[in-house]
Amino acid sequence: MLLTMLGTAFAQDLPEAEGPLAAASTAGSFQTEGRYYFSDQTHPDFPDETRLYDYIEVVGRVNLLADGGAWQVGLQADGVGLPQSWYYLDDEKVYEFSLHGEGVDFPVQQSYANLEKSWVTARANWGEVQIGDAYTSFGRGLALNLVKNTDIDVDTSIKGAKAYASFGDWDLQLVTGLVNQQQVQQYNPNRQIRGNKNHMVTGLRFDRYALGPANVGAHAVVLEMAEDVDANSPWGRYGEAADGIDMAVAGATAEFYAGGVDWFVEGDWYEYNDPALLAGREDEPSYGVYGSASFYPGNLAILVEGKRYKNTELVNAITTGEGYELMVGPSLEYERVITEDSSAAVNSNDVYGGRVRTSLSLKKGKVIPFVAVGAYRDLELGGLHFNRAPETIVHPVMGIDFQGAHQQLILNTGYRYDLRDDGFGADRLAHIDATWAFPLVGPFHGELIVDAYKFQWGDNENQQHDFVTSSLSAAVLTEGGWVFVVYQDYTDDPLVNSSGNITDSVYLAGEAQYQPTDRVTVKGFYGAYKAGIRCAGGQCRRLPGFEGARLSCAVTF
Repeated sequence: MLLTMLGTAFAQDLPEAEGPLAAASTAGSFQTEGRYYFSDQTHPDFPDETRLYDYIEVVGRVNLLADGGAWQVGLQADGVGLPQSWYYLDDEKVYEFSLHGEGVDFPVQQSYANLEKSWVTARANWGEVQIGDAYTSFGRGLALNLVKNTDIDVDTSIKGAKAYASFGDWDLQLVTGLVNQQQVQQYNPNRQIRGNKNHMVTGLRFDRYALGPANVGAHAVVLEMAEDVDANSPWGRYGEAADGIDMAVAGATAEFYAGGVDWFVEGDWYEYNDPALLAGREDEPSYGVYGSASFYPGNLAILVEGKRYKNTELVNAITTGEGYELMVGPSLEYERVITEDSSAAVNSNDVYGGRVRTSLSLKKGKVIPFVAVGAYRDLELGGLHFNRAPETIVHPVMGIDFQGAHQQLILNTGYRYDLRDDGFGADRLAHIDATWAFPLVGPFHGELIVDAYKFQWGDNENQQHDFVTSSLSAAVLTEGGWVFVVYQDYTDDPLVNSSGNITDSVYLAGEAQYQPTDRVTVKGFYGAYKAGIRCAGGQCRRLPGFEGARLSCAVTF
């Protein structure tokens, strides 16, 4: 009945708007998901009730946008509820865990709702001013990179003001406000939701175009970090900054075309004034440099990239625990195969290296084979690193992208070798992944996604055993809007903190999707998938596994 209502609702004519909203276009989306979590945990007073700690989680998000041309108003509201996340012991209700953490005072137990984002934008011929929540990135992100990254469930904005102005060949951007991290996880479990640590960010950026053959820019960012959740006086960060900022970044960018090559370079200098950010390190020069050159001889496309990062991740060491990163430069890594070990190199505070990628366009771009080779020196020890000495990393990857009339294939394979200076072995990673879309009988289409890698450890003080990880997704799509998917995961990685539902290492799940209209998608999922590291856009998060059932609905209007 719900699907029928949703499928016909958009055929109804809406009443004509009157007054100031008459010229505005409105749009929005609503998504909700219910999850039933399975748990084998038992209670000593209920030894026979193995499902005692099962619970239900319901999350939802509403986005609304009104656009009147010269102005725009938007909001995003999130909510979560945990029905049946309790049991009775001696006639007393006992909650399995608390949804509310530090700085959260919500009147309904095991529920939470929040007006997560809101903004008003005024536009003019010279630019625009936005009050409320905004996203921004300077250069390639080394100085500031607060953008929405739904691949890893990150939605962190700056709540304050953002202005953009264009004057001929000059652009100016100013942003200032408090970091507004996502409170409700939309795709991951919600436990101990806490208020924001209201770090203050202020950034200024200039761009000058058509300066001879180049476009150049300069930017500066200052930060005042909050030590604790402070919901009562969050704007006090500005008063603290007046007495001396915790951190500053200044940098410049340049892009130009010369000698048949497209060039880009960015350099940033970091000043840490708060000893807490140094975490016991020596106060030494801190900087980040990234550069790229791309050129296209004949049917070839060649991209050369290089990086040198020194103490660029110190502030991220603080905010990573809050679920996001403030500054994210290009990692040059093949992110689909990042492990607990190699994530240390992605987030290293002392690393340099480069990558060369060459691709060849055949059959008018329908067949594109490529070869890429990355080489890096990771000099940092301790922290996330397992190795006790600096290491040299070499990572060749090759593959092909085929786009046919009825089939598509993307295939990648590579081998990563981490050679340690002290001779205590080397980490090795062999990997392959493929995505293949193909026709089936009649109105049916198929899609197969597979990936697998084998990791072999070097010698470590806390030695782990080598492991294999793989996943498979097989889908059947119909022209009637139905999609049926089977998922299978396998891992014997000792650092993965989840267990399969078939065996300890084997996970199996199924999903059905239905789109009654282009605006409505309904999904049902049952089974389990593994935990692990996932990286996107240079930012990595440790995502938990899941066993249970999900039912979700997404609507746009």
